[in-house]
Amino acid sequence: MPKFSHLTDTKRIERTWLEAELFPMCDKIRKWNGQGPDLSGRALYCLFYEPSLLTRTSFERAIGLLGGQAYHTEDASQFFPVTTPSYVDNVVNILASLHVDMVVVRSSDEGVIERAEFADALPVINGGSLEDHPTQALADIYTLQRELGGVDGATVAVVGRLEHRNVSALLKGLALYKDIKATLIPLSGQADPDVIAYCEKKGMKITLERDLEALRDADAIYLNAPRTVAHVQLLRSRRALDIRIDKKFMSMLKPKCVIMDPMQRSGDFPVEVADERLAFYRQSENGLILRMAVLAHILGRD
Repeated sequence: MPKFSHLTDTKRIERTWLEAELFPMCDKIRKWNGQGPDLSGRALYCLFYEPSLLTRTSFERAIGLLGGQAYHTEDASQFFPVTTPSYVDNVVNILASLHVDMVVVRSSDEGVIERAEFADALPVINGGSLEDHPTQALADIYTLQRELGGVDGATVAVVGRLEHRNVSALLKGLALYKDIKATLIPLSGQADPDVIAYCEKKGMKITLERDLEALRDADAIYLNAPRTVAHVQLLRSRRALDIRIDKKFMSMLKPKCVIMDPMQRSGDFPVEVADERLAFYRQSENGLILRMAVLAHILGRD
């Protein structure tokens, strides 16, 4: 991938860029104990129309560790006239006029990310759209790379809410690799059929399972939680959510199977055991380092 100003679509990411530039930069930042290229004087704005903890905080911490400054709004509709995509280009141009150097946009409204990018006033990163989340996909793949020693040939099981941007982004990211087997175990919804078709065209083998016994063959398990506490309670009332991460659960997995979760846990998948294979916090740290590398790549290129 050539040097770019925007990171808005997981499908545009190229494996050669990951292996030649981005992941080596991640490893350098880790080796430098969280330091990296000097971005002092640079400003990042998190323009979020939906709440976020991990994505927003990791971007803000990333720019801070590199010497820049972060600004944000987590309910932008209260401050900007962006109830439709028609206005987000105006907001991006306003931020550019205020000498902001990059904007991370989160919105599930159709067309918002595309319109922000089209303004081409400053670099735009998709911080979570209806069907995509590129930096989350990159963080998850970087985690798999570190935990498994490589991604090619991996069997990755996705459990939980399949109709979610994290899952769509992960699958599209995994499609960059060879001989990937994806096992989908839904607790609610189904994976986007367009994403499935895209991944299968790239050579990924995707199977749908209903029995947790399918996890025995997984090299990695990706837990994606239900939408809300009420949703959790509904699924439990229907006995559709009965996964406990306990000794019995862990005993049926491969000795080096890694378990990931892209969101802060809230009791949806109760964790009742300490096990080195639980990579939740290593995964969130990788998200920070990955986003530092992305910022360094885009803003530090001069």
